[in-house]
Amino acid sequence: MVIKAGIVFNYLQLPDVSQFPFVISKRTDKFFIQKGLFVYTESNEGFLIGIIDRIILLNEYFSDALTIKAYNTNNNPNILKGLFPSEDFEFAIAIVKCLGIIKFKNNSKTNIDKILRMTYPASPGREVYIVEEDLLNEFIGLDKEKGLNLGKVKVTNTNAKINMNRLLNKHYAILSISGGGKSYLTSVLIEELLKREEDYGTPAIILFDVHGEYLYLNKVPELKERVSIQDISYFQISVPKMPIYFFKKYQEDISNVQVRELAKFIKKLKRDEKKKNQYTIGDIIELIENELDGNKSTRQALIGWLSDLERLTLFGPQENPILDNIIEKQKITIFNLQKEISIRKKQIIVDYICNRLFYLRRLNKVPPFLLIIEEAHQFCPEAAHSKAISKPIIEMIAREGRKFMSCLCLISQRPKRLSTTALSQCNSKMVLNIKNPYDLKHLMDSSEAITKEYANMISSLGVGEMLLMGAAINYPIFVDIREREYRSDTEEISLAQICLNWQNKQLK
Repeated sequence: MVIKAGIVFNYLQLPDVSQFPFVISKRTDKFFIQKGLFVYTESNEGFLIGIIDRIILLNEYFSDALTIKAYNTNNNPNILKGLFPSEDFEFAIAIVKCLGIIKFKNNSKTNIDKILRMTYPASPGREVYIVEEDLLNEFIGLDKEKGLNLGKVKVTNTNAKINMNRLLNKHYAILSISGGGKSYLTSVLIEELLKREEDYGTPAIILFDVHGEYLYLNKVPELKERVSIQDISYFQISVPKMPIYFFKKYQEDISNVQVRELAKFIKKLKRDEKKKNQYTIGDIIELIENELDGNKSTRQALIGWLSDLERLTLFGPQENPILDNIIEKQKITIFNLQKEISIRKKQIIVDYICNRLFYLRRLNKVPPFLLIIEEAHQFCPEAAHSKAISKPIIEMIAREGRKFMSCLCLISQRPKRLSTTALSQCNSKMVLNIKNPYDLKHLMDSSEAITKEYANMISSLGVGEMLLMGAAINYPIFVDIREREYRSDTEEISLAQICLNWQNKQLK
């Protein structure tokens, strides 16, 4: 149904190429014209589409201070209303931000061919209409057939079904303050991917769960077969498969001279028929201790650095879990980092898994995957390389991953502390509430799409509201995130309840 919104007119040197005003028609139906609606008018260039940016309410009756004074001082203002019916003088003006000229295929007015920039203003006197849902979905770039349903587009109330290829393939970031709904939104996305039709094509999902917020997925009967929880207490890096430079990466105090010495001892172990595929760091240390030739101080220092690595309890003769075997399409593998407090150990784990996955994907030994990194500022900070073991590989996947269908999702509550290189490669951004002005400025610096106006809107978003922008869609939209289908057992437990549970436990 075509809904007429109003008539274009001249107001404050408008219309121009970027904006046009129209007088909102008085309505007898229940349709409400409001900020954020998409509208169109026929211009000299063609089908001009725009979004209502502002609404101004005017009343000539109340534009004169003397009139208002008389109204306030009169004992019976209803008499004045009877003499001068102020409601008849009230009218609303909408200021529309022009978005583009739509060219249709075969003059169909349903299938968009291309969107061009405006070079000529809208014409005063032309009628303005509300953009119909099917055309709006195509203009925004929503995928109503196979899209991931994240919720409702604000104001228009259409389903925000985002095309998976556009969202994942060029990477995306989820950014918000603590408690802003990042994990909730991530859970919604995971639900959509795991329940997606198999013949649509869905990648494997690998998630680094820092706080154990996604472990509940393994208890959902409908999803249980597609969820694998990996406890990093049993995580092990295969020493025989470690390139020599990994030793220096994980223990940066090892000098280049010591690395060369280490390479000699590793070669000896690889020539040993009993040890070549099963040796540990302890075996390397033992071999160095039994060596009598060479520089003793170099050997002693090397033993010290290797002993430090061994104490991390992350290195063994075999990889566990074997990543080739656990990464499957349309299934999620969750690495539970909840119990680990050492940031160094967590960075080593993330670095190793990311390196192995990216290597295996380049060889086409694992399916295309989506790598979700919670608390990404811990693993890929803006700080110096020496403070972030996992930073180089994450930035590499951000830069080159799309060529190999290695998709990346960075989740952070502190955009300012997140690597600009990695963040700038996330072509789509899902931004929930952010109030810190430094974080907002960092966002603006890393993304041309985030203007001062959008930054102000981001700081006022409520829980469950997000701004989606970037490669996933053609035009930024505000979305009310849908409710999750599955909930954690601990989701509704309050602080008071936790205190009582702890108290009762102590009394037993």
